[in-house]
Amino acid sequence: MENKYPELFQFFGCYFHQDWMCESTEPDGVVRAFVSDSVPQTIEAVKKEISTLLTMNFSEDAFREFLMDEMPCNYCYWMEWESAEAWLNHILKILNSDNVDFDER
Repeated sequence: MENKYPELFQFFGCYFHQDWMCESTEPDGVVRAFVSDSVPQTIEAVKKEISTLLTMNFSEDAFREFLMDEMPCNYCYWMEWESAEAWLNHILKILNSDNVDFDER
């Protein structure tokens, strides 16, 4: 089966794996680690794939199933966020932050 979201798959698998809390005490720290570890093209690809997902108008149940079953995401976002849509938009906000300075790499 073809993965339509290869960069998101890598993002969740590498950063929100089952031991993600050993990497950072908070999910935002995990996203910032991704930014710090990644080239601009990868960050842009993740942003594009998240934006594409957000246009799909999934129900909350469908979003949760997708993130937890089809993506290797091991962060239970619903414990802190009202919805997957809210959490994904928050990730986009971090990725779009002015604090992301690609020239420092």
